[in-house]
Parts: sequence; structure tokens; C-alpha cells
Amino acid sequence: MIKNHLKEWRARQAQRGISKATLARRIRVNRSYVTKMEQGKAVPSLQVALLLAEYFGCTVDELFELHDETTLEISHDDVLPNGHPYED
Repeated sequence: MIKNHLKEWRARQAQRGISKATLARRIRVNRSYVTKMEQGKAVPSLQVALLLAEYFGCTVDELFELHDETTLEISHDDVLPNGHPYED
């Protein structure tokens, strides 16, 4: 599962008078999608995650984090000599 910190980041913006609707327009989604992301009911695409990070002036890592149960287990057999995971 992916945990996000959107509510905290958006609360800081709200203190400056920036609404959820404004954020939604800036990242090219509707307001209800922002709500779903804040509630953890929607996971943004990479493009939306990058737009959010740009909007808030932070990194994607500061907005989102993986919980342990979704961390991928990669064995040494799955990694190429250059350190990259093997993909078929």
C-alpha cells in the first residue's frame, strides 16, 4: 500500500488561501480525485505524482511512501550484473 502526505502538504497551502479546486486545476484532475488521493482511495499516476511534487515544491518521496507489505523482494538471481533488476 502507498501512504501519502497530501493532506499535510495541502493544509499548508490552504493556510495561504489556496483551495483544493486550485490544486486540482494545476495538476489537471478534478477536485474529487484530489479528495480520493488524500483519503488513500486513489493512487496517482507517475505524471500526477510529479505534478504534485512540482506544485508543492518537494520530491515525490516526500509526498508518497511504500508500506512494508508492498516492498518488493528481489533476489540476487533477479538482478543483472550492472545492478538493475532483470526484466523479461
